[in-house]
Amino acid sequence: MFNAICIIFFLFNGTVDAQTDTLSFLHITDLHTIFNQPGYLDEMIESRKLKLYDQGENRLRNFLQTMPEKTGSDMVIATGDLVDFFEANTATEQNLNVQIVQFSRLLDDYRTPVFLALGNHDLFSFNWANNKLKHHQNNSGSARAAWIRNVHCFKNGTYYSELFQVGTTTYRFIFLDNAFYKFQKDEKYKVPCINDAQRYWLSAQLNESDDDIEIVFMHIPMKSVTPDENYSNQIYSVLKSSPNAKLILAGHRHKNLVDYFPVGDNSKMVQVQTGSLVQGPDNWRLVRLTEDKIFVSAPGRSGEELVIPVK
Repeated sequence: MFNAICIIFFLFNGTVDAQTDTLSFLHITDLHTIFNQPGYLDEMIESRKLKLYDQGENRLRNFLQTMPEKTGSDMVIATGDLVDFFEANTATEQNLNVQIVQFSRLLDDYRTPVFLALGNHDLFSFNWANNKLKHHQNNSGSARAAWIRNVHCFKNGTYYSELFQVGTTTYRFIFLDNAFYKFQKDEKYKVPCINDAQRYWLSAQLNESDDDIEIVFMHIPMKSVTPDENYSNQIYSVLKSSPNAKLILAGHRHKNLVDYFPVGDNSKMVQVQTGSLVQGPDNWRLVRLTEDKIFVSAPGRSGEELVIPVK
């Protein structure tokens, strides 16, 4: 197991001095935690219970208390829908936006390092009208600002990268923010989507080194068919040029799936989706990195489902 002290040192100083032969992490996604549930409209909370989202906090706490130690994992990576909403109406018709602060406090209760990517729900504003839940992303700027203020991994912004050395192999973890998806029907955008600034940043990350191995973490996955490049800001149009992009880990669809996409001239990139943790405590995957291979477990198991050569 990678030295936890070194990982914590890395989180606050941006480098790891020690090397290890294996680095392992747990992938989870779609946590949909809801804090202070009695303070919100009863109708809204009852509607979330139908999807088991009222269990989000308990599910996440139970996971963090048990699975990192049980699997010998060095860290946890969660790819979006960390909370069910950024803000929502209360029973007194006020707008309350404490979910991100409460989520940050939850993470502080555990020693395991956690890296995050944002999901569409992490930018959602909820309200209840005409006996139906309504949502929008019009306040996504405020939501992103709150994530940056309160959660350490977002200290430099909601998309970022981290480097890890495993033996002689450098792994570059690239965390994308593809959480915004409320486009107009006539706009030439198709999810998963990132804006131009992030697309240029992603290209620079992929071209930073010819030797590193790139793993991409994002919330909304690419479709299993070859993406349509006639639409703006397609992530695949950037990734396909990098033969070192070996793995995408995503969520959003609440399903456990594996897809393959061509990259470079004679290589392929694997996209792994993990089911929603809030809807099943076994919806997690163990990923182990070595000098020459990436091992990805089946959902809820330590045994490998996939072996991805990197050399």
